[in-house]
Amino acid sequence: MRKHYTRSVMPIAALLLFIFSCAPKVAAPSEADVSRGQKKYPDLSMEQLDAGRAIFQENCNLCHGYYQANTEPEDAWLEIVPDMVGKVNRKLGTEKIDAKDQELLLRYTITMSTASP
Repeated sequence: MRKHYTRSVMPIAALLLFIFSCAPKVAAPSEADVSRGQKKYPDLSMEQLDAGRAIFQENCNLCHGYYQANTEPEDAWLEIVPDMVGKVNRKLGTEKIDAKDQELLLRYTITMSTASP
């Protein structure tokens, strides 16, 4: 009985490991990112970047795959983020991302847009 259980669980475990290892990674901010971002946002903190990243991870794959923030310049994110926030809120029928969260998302994407690939 135990042998059968192991044979049936191992392929499932291997598949899950493969799926999660191939999942897109959203760039985690570093202290260097905080320092770079403080040139634009003097009060920027690691907590703000982490919160913006969490909002990005929770919402930015509802309709499409993740994009790395450094694939778009700042001016593009200034247009993309408000547009996508509106779409998420309409899709969910509620204000899931409010103005404060949108600002955190913008701070994350704009700061990370200048990160080296």
